[in-house]
Amino acid sequence: MREIPLASTINQAAGSHPITDDPRELEAARRAAERSVREYPYYQARYGENAVRFGHSDGAWIALLAHDSQRGADEQVQWLGRVLATRGMPRLLLERHLEILYEELAAAVPQERTRYEALLRSAEMLRALRRSVLPDDALHALAAEFDAGARGEGSAPIPRLGEILVAAAVDERLGIPEAAASVERWITLPGRFPPAWAEAARRTLEAARDRMSAAVG
Repeated sequence: MREIPLASTINQAAGSHPITDDPRELEAARRAAERSVREYPYYQARYGENAVRFGHSDGAWIALLAHDSQRGADEQVQWLGRVLATRGMPRLLLERHLEILYEELAAAVPQERTRYEALLRSAEMLRALRRSVLPDDALHALAAEFDAGARGEGSAPIPRLGEILVAAAVDERLGIPEAAASVERWITLPGRFPPAWAEAARRTLEAARDRMSAAVG
């Protein structure tokens, strides 16, 4: 019987969940992790080298989901999204990572492209949830407000940090209470960033909550 490798074989801190044993998929997962970290510098700023390590091992597990039913894949993505959101990674990041992972897997194993499309459908599921409480134009407008406020002391914020902050408020609205608090605590810890960042983060979170509350009302 074929032995299924565990995540700890590529990331000792990742635990004992199974991962793909296809070397092409493993390499695609690594490339996807590196791309996601480049696209969102927040990963590196907050998690350092662990960002790519865990992105690699998580992606190697996600690759297995393409073998499951769409319902099964969506359920597992929902579970992972909640876990990551409570640790400071809003589901917007997973949504985008699924798209990047699909691209890398499809390039590595093109004959399985159709099967990998399950990941795109899971990403769309997350996107639909996000948009159900806050449209994209509002998210980007609120993110821009954070970026403008955080420049108050002449220090440019981490690229796309406002987007992550608003996405965390979205997850909070969708029933993950710790999502916004985790990101807020990190940004506002005294001494970590200029005070203008902390004030901008608080204002942006409050504005996002008010915008979503008004939409429901």
